[in-house]
Amino acid sequence: MKRIAALLVTLAFAACAPAPAAPNVTYNPTITRDAYGVPSVHGATDAEAAYGLAYAHAEDNFATIQLVILAARGRLGAHLGEEGARGDFLWHLIDVEGAVQAGYERDLSPEFRDIIEAYAAGLNAYAAEHPDEVLPGARNVTGRDVAAGSALTVPLFWGFERTLGLVADESAHPCAAEQAQAPSIDWGSNAFAVAPSRSDDGHTRLIVNSHQPWAGPVAWYEAGVSSDTGWRMHGGLFPGAPFPVLGTNGHLGFAATVNLPDLADIYQLTTDDAHRDQYFFDGAWRRFETRTIWLWVKMGWFTIPVPRTLRYSVHGPAFETADGWVAVRYAAAGEIRAMEQFYRMGRAENYQQWREAMAMRAIPSFNFMYADATGRIGYLYNAAMPNRAPDQDWSGCLPGDVSANVWAHDDLINVPELIDPSSGWIASTNGAPWYSTDEAANIQPSDFPDAAPFIETYITNRGYRAVEILSPLRTISDTQLLAAKFDLVSSERSRTVEMVNTILAANAANDSELAEIQALLRSWDRRAANDSPAAALVGLSFIPIYNARREGRPLPDALESVRVAATHLRTHFGRIDPPLGEVLRLRRGDVDLPLEGAPDTLRALRWAEEPDGRLNADFGDGFMMVMDWAPDGALSTRVIHQWGASEHPESPHYNDQSEMFAGYQWRTLDLDGR
Repeated sequence: MKRIAALLVTLAFAACAPAPAAPNVTYNPTITRDAYGVPSVHGATDAEAAYGLAYAHAEDNFATIQLVILAARGRLGAHLGEEGARGDFLWHLIDVEGAVQAGYERDLSPEFRDIIEAYAAGLNAYAAEHPDEVLPGARNVTGRDVAAGSALTVPLFWGFERTLGLVADESAHPCAAEQAQAPSIDWGSNAFAVAPSRSDDGHTRLIVNSHQPWAGPVAWYEAGVSSDTGWRMHGGLFPGAPFPVLGTNGHLGFAATVNLPDLADIYQLTTDDAHRDQYFFDGAWRRFETRTIWLWVKMGWFTIPVPRTLRYSVHGPAFETADGWVAVRYAAAGEIRAMEQFYRMGRAENYQQWREAMAMRAIPSFNFMYADATGRIGYLYNAAMPNRAPDQDWSGCLPGDVSANVWAHDDLINVPELIDPSSGWIASTNGAPWYSTDEAANIQPSDFPDAAPFIETYITNRGYRAVEILSPLRTISDTQLLAAKFDLVSSERSRTVEMVNTILAANAANDSELAEIQALLRSWDRRAANDSPAAALVGLSFIPIYNARREGRPLPDALESVRVAATHLRTHFGRIDPPLGEVLRLRRGDVDLPLEGAPDTLRALRWAEEPDGRLNADFGDGFMMVMDWAPDGALSTRVIHQWGASEHPESPHYNDQSEMFAGYQWRTLDLDGR
């Protein structure tokens, strides 16, 4: 489910079976690639630029875009088999096709429909010129396909699949589990903003540093778009997005990090044997709405149709579990305007226009960090937070037999924000919004009493370190800001150090292996540096604990984890203290470079184990941007990608940025932001 959820989370694409082709329009965009193969696309109109971006991205990574198309059309099972069918089940469950049919013309502006229809045409143009690359089921992309991505993705950014995991298993006890998982989840991504009042040179700076997988449908792709109408945006996008969804347009810039607001509730339904296929609600028995779906599942050479029956109550999707029948209500159900909101945000020329775009509230989650040429900075804990009744306990399963407990989708409450703080700087590191700058300037839960109970409470190591580094500084220079972003240290308050202290507290009497491990850990200086002899052992020990916490699984024992890590290092390196840079690598084609970092350091990296025991980084710091506005408003932009613009191994841009990335170097864009 995790892999498929990751596929679906990225979508800017596709839900329905191919619809009739869009009107025949001729597009003639200009696609210019820089020395690193990064495309900048210009069109007479915004739509023409989107057409060109689709074609350029397809040149670099058409294979992944097509997986996105299949997933969003509910046909991934026909390509990937049972694993893909799990994602198709979700596509049916949240009724992507119905949401698009209902909202395409009703909810999306004609201007935006022109853009996504042109984007679809660009993909089709590439497919027509490269028919051997096209997968069955991925032909004839339409604007409705592109719009469908919003309906599919909005529940997944904030972890809707975790809630489904509680209810979709007939043997599960969802009402015995705490629904609010956020306090125990540790996700990645950083964003920083520094205002002229705190910078040492009067500049305004914004860092985009969203941590994503390095490959696949949620991996960042860099591009720029512009048009004769004044549209201009350079930044990152996922496969299937018709324009960059974060970055800068010259006037302003914005970054995003994952947040995990509680946007779903589970309801205990009242049923009995005398009223089969019914539930009790507001004093009367009601029948479940039922729908039969067909999952197309590849099995060997054949694709087999598998029927399933879905049930719905007035609350939402309903499931039979070990706790009886339950139903799930989730925020932003049927919402298809998220991508249009991203477009409006990137189209804004000032703070007021950007806030007008944010007021759409079509994007149900994400922390957004903002900065602009005027020196304004801001942090928004964006969440489509429903207005829940204050006298109800929302922490577990709710009584599902009264309408008073069923909140309205269009009744949302205010959520935290911090605009132009007196401290002059802000960091977003996925944790609680109450810890993002100097202590005296932080917002407090009491400032947002309605939202606070449904917001995560944890602080990441990255959050601790950002404050520990930047708060003591009277002014923050460019060099100091970048040093903070690439910090390698685990705070004494971090879970990594907590794990190490647990290991050190264990009794090593008559245990020579543990005694050797403890001796090495006592020498650890808390850095995940490439010359550190203890960092590899620490990282390998911590990653199983880190992953279990993220996935909601029981945490492995720290002593067991460190013994497994020590065995790994002895087996492959002949010692437990090889320098981290010998173990942690960036491998891509003919490139094999040492790296440094750890899962929850500000230089964030995760990895996959290779057959030779090395750890090949595959997640975390990757595509990054630094936007720097001088006091006169002039913009300079630095950017880097962990690999390069192309997914084709034969391309010179397959790994031409890797050495720069490993060496903390940047590419510099033109001052106009393109």
